[in-house]
Amino acid sequence: MKRHYYYLLLLPYFLLYACQPATTTEESPAFSSLEGTWHLVSFRTEDDTTWQQTAGTGIYEKYITPTHFCWVSYDTEKDSLLGTGGGTYVYDSVAQTYTEDIHFFLPAGSNEMGQAIPFEAKNEDGKWHHIGYAKIFEFDPETGENVVVDSSRIDEIWERTTEPSSNENLVGTWNLESYKGDGDSIRSDYPEFVSYMKLVTPTHFLWVHYIAEQDLVLAEGGGTYQFDGANYTETLNLVYPGGSGQVGTVLPFECEIENNDFWIHKGFIKVVSTDEESGESTVDSSRIDEVWKKYQPQM
Repeated sequence: MKRHYYYLLLLPYFLLYACQPATTTEESPAFSSLEGTWHLVSFRTEDDTTWQQTAGTGIYEKYITPTHFCWVSYDTEKDSLLGTGGGTYVYDSVAQTYTEDIHFFLPAGSNEMGQAIPFEAKNEDGKWHHIGYAKIFEFDPETGENVVVDSSRIDEIWERTTEPSSNENLVGTWNLESYKGDGDSIRSDYPEFVSYMKLVTPTHFLWVHYIAEQDLVLAEGGGTYQFDGANYTETLNLVYPGGSGQVGTVLPFECEIENNDFWIHKGFIKVVSTDEESGESTVDSSRIDEVWKKYQPQM
């Protein structure tokens, strides 16, 4: 069996080795919900009997709303996105199963793209242990189709963020409905063929801009936020593509939520431009004026 790509993204950057085996607590009740922000604390690669622990300054997080998930592997020292993937999911707390339906993935061309990957999902001492197998495909020139040739084990333990929850009206998945660019007098509808999605957990946010049909992630950004019912402030911890100069910036927005369905927020974001000839950088700002619509699951 081949190694899973999640692990390959992590190995060169922040591995410390742990020799203790996983402990299984049969009496632990299932999680009533997986919603929230989770940090990867340890994992096992193919055929390993010992657990490897994440360490260092990198970010390896999974954001889960009531309807969607997204995981991110990000090297903060190099301002580099190592990998990301997301989509919709189904969690069965009785059967303790969790199934991811992957809508986007980076790096492009991954075997995971388009798969529905089932996992066992166990609560072990308050941590989420999930194990499953992703299919590995290869193109068959005789049939002209991709065929399953192997599988790759995913064996990970995650811990949920325990910071106090923010306003529950923001928690969920939001799709960009319309926007107003610099100099525009009216908002324009966002095109349907491009996805612009924002996941908000009780403690974190993450937006991702992608084209599913082209297997292309255009941009991504995320971090922590604060919301008092009127004012919404983001602190950016990761931005893709890198080199934007936006990581670490604090962005205050005017914020209004209408009927718990539409989220209007306005503000300014830092923009760094570099002159190709001189190499000199200039800092400016760009206006953000957007309307987001909360995703409602299909009944």
